[in-house]
This record gives sequence, structure tokens and C-alpha cells, in this order.
Amino acid sequence: MKKNEVAHYPEIMKFIKSQLQSNFLAEGIGDVSIFWKSGELTAKIKELIYEYPNECLCMDEYSKKIPPLNLDIFCVVTNGEKFEIVILEIKLRESVGLNQWSQLVGYNLVSNAKYGLLINIDAGASDRLSHILSFDVDSSKIVRKKENGSEIEHLLGFMQWNTITQNFEYSNLGQISSLSALSTFLISQFQH
Repeated sequence: MKKNEVAHYPEIMKFIKSQLQSNFLAEGIGDVSIFWKSGELTAKIKELIYEYPNECLCMDEYSKKIPPLNLDIFCVVTNGEKFEIVILEIKLRESVGLNQWSQLVGYNLVSNAKYGLLINIDAGASDRLSHILSFDVDSSKIVRKKENGSEIEHLLGFMQWNTITQNFEYSNLGQISSLSALSTFLISQFQH
């Protein structure tokens, strides 16, 4: 019997967490915690604050400002003083295209999350999406000006999860072309 996409969440989360932790430790950053949740962002962040107050209380103001948003999976990387959110949009399709990419972009814009990954299980991106992500750099790097004059940058990428090897196959599509690239971006946010 074929599994649905939700059945693959644990293996994907475990793999990414292991890679991120390893890369943080390699850079001498040991005070970072990584938490995973699935579902409505605001409620799940409030759960994290309740479950891990020392690490997640820094998200309290954020949790009061974001609108309800149902996500496949999101990851919170925090050192107790600051945090970053990585949104994972997981699909199990013959190929993913602009509709799925647009969904990821929308989630990142509404949540103000800087990082987002579109992941297809055992399949790649459509020819059209592959072409756009290969030749239009701006489609995976969005810089917005906020009302207060500050800027927020959203970096996105596409990856394929291989259920046989339990590993990612990198497509080199988007700003976040690999977990190493994601780690580099995240590490830069937490280096002292």
C-alpha cells in the first residue's frame, strides 16, 4: 500500500534536523535548538512556547502578529534570544509546478518566514517550474520592504525526497539548492 505524503513527514524532519544540527556543531554553534511542528502556525508556535519556554519565549510577540496559516511542516531554529522559521511544503505528485511554488511563496510572505522548501517525494519539478527556477533568480529570492522601512528577504528552494535512499536528491533549483545551503543561511543568522 502506497503511503501518503504525511506518512513521510517524520523521516524528512529527522533527516533535516540531523543535517542542520551537524552543520551548526561543525561551526561551533551548540546553543541552537531545532523544533518541528505540523499544522496551524500560530497555535503550534504557542504550543512550542508552552512546551519549551526557555528556548521559544522569544517567539511570543511573533505569535501575536501572524494570521492563522495551515502548514505541512515548519521548523523553528532558535537560541532562546532569536529564531528563524523554515517552511516545508511537502508534495507527493508526479511533478510539482507553479501552483505548489506559489503556495510556498504565499506561506513565506504571510508568515514572514525567511526560508522555504518545496519538497516532492520520489519525483521532480515540472519542466516549466524547473525552467523558471533555473533562469529567473528572483523567483526564489524575494526582498520586501516592511512598513517600518526594514527589509525582509525570503529564500526558497526545491528538493526531491527519495524514499528508497532516505535522502534528498538536489535539483539545484532555487536559492536553497541543498541542506548545506540552508545550513549556511541559518548559521549566518546565529553566529555571534
